[in-house]
Amino acid sequence: MKENVPPAPQYPAQRPAGSDQLTPPYLQQTQYAPYPPQFVPAGQRSPAGPPRPKSSGFRVASGIIGIVLGSWLLVPSIAGFESSGGVVFTAFLILLSALGNVTAGIVLLANQRGRLRGSPVTSLSFAGFALLVGLIGLAVPFYGPALFVSTLLLAAPVLIIMGLGLSREKRGA
Repeated sequence: MKENVPPAPQYPAQRPAGSDQLTPPYLQQTQYAPYPPQFVPAGQRSPAGPPRPKSSGFRVASGIIGIVLGSWLLVPSIAGFESSGGVVFTAFLILLSALGNVTAGIVLLANQRGRLRGSPVTSLSFAGFALLVGLIGLAVPFYGPALFVSTLLLAAPVLIIMGLGLSREKRGA
């Protein structure tokens, strides 16, 4: 026994220009916008407020060099902890300097578009502390001048570049 089943809807065969496939009317392109211009769909974001400032090259460069300085200072710190005597306290100071420089470098890279002075001043402080620890390392025979020279070569660029960056940000240039 056959039931009364309505036949499937038949769509007229329309071919778009340049196409050999049949396209149903609900898939054809329309001439109007799918939503009014003032309406923004839920998944789409529009920028709120003024555009963000450009990223500071000085912050990026200082952040990268600060991370390299901190990573490099981890080596003499580990070597100092393996030694004995008065070297361990100097190794602890080097470790503090290394971790501070790595952290300050990461924060500088994360806040490269910011204009607050907290992270650049922190980076300058830890780079200066690394230089001071390098000077202290001259008095410890285990480290000698190697710690001071390597610290000077990496801390001086952070101090110079971040100092220039802060002065330019202060002027508004």
